[in-house]
Amino acid sequence: MILTFTVPQGQDRKVYTVLRRELRASAALVRRLKLSGGITVNGEPAFTDRVMHPGDVLAVDISGCEPVSDVVPEKGEIDIIYEDEGLAAVNKAPGVIVHPSHSRYTGTLANFAAGYFAEKGEPESVHVVNRLDRDTSGVVLLGKNSYMKALASEALGEDTAVKEYKAVVYGKMPEKEGVIDAPILRLREGDIMRGVGEGGQRAVTRYKTMAFDIVDGYPLSFLSLTLETGRTHQIRVHCAHLGCPVLGDRLYGSEESKKASESFGISAQLLHAERLSFTHPVKGEKICLYAPI
Repeated sequence: MILTFTVPQGQDRKVYTVLRRELRASAALVRRLKLSGGITVNGEPAFTDRVMHPGDVLAVDISGCEPVSDVVPEKGEIDIIYEDEGLAAVNKAPGVIVHPSHSRYTGTLANFAAGYFAEKGEPESVHVVNRLDRDTSGVVLLGKNSYMKALASEALGEDTAVKEYKAVVYGKMPEKEGVIDAPILRLREGDIMRGVGEGGQRAVTRYKTMAFDIVDGYPLSFLSLTLETGRTHQIRVHCAHLGCPVLGDRLYGSEESKKASESFGISAQLLHAERLSFTHPVKGEKICLYAPI
């Protein structure tokens, strides 16, 4: 991935200043670029203290200084819904772990993405920008290098970013549409479970009931949800807090919802990250990613 910057008329710019301010490169990335020789001005190698003049073109080879990835490329099923030079987005299937861990090194979405890039002959590594739980399906955004991951993470944190989910929950929500503003905290140290409680991080979820019906005696609601914050298990915790756990959720489900899930043969929570919209951190364009259920 090559980034370029042309010095505007009437200005002189130092290479280091452009790297840090205009291209938003981290200090660590600048050091790697210097060591790899990945900085040129008008096609010639340049140091970071060089002063550039109007019309000079700075080019930076981001991929050429990327650290060796520890994600093992692996051939596997992967549904690419968007791709450009620095980013890719996948419609993740339920049951797929997003990233390798100390207990599992293969068979994850990141492994399959690395295999996909390797098959195309691309040198980029895989950096997960937004994580989804194993059994949650939908849009997962990937950076092809650590630089794009950092910029994309910032973009997803901006007020203009939209994260929309669909879910089937047990029961009927208090209102047809509303806002759940309830802090979320870890219930016990070292435990994965979260809950609503004082002292937790602020968490805000907007919901709208798209449909409600009694199916085989079980009350079920189909919801559209939008996240204003991104806490761990936020939708699952918030829905359970209102007495309407996500169907198939074994961690936060009630006895009634678990009974309904078993009756329908559902073993994974019916939660899907359907849309992810944000401003592209390099192109400045609005990107709208859609993952059909």
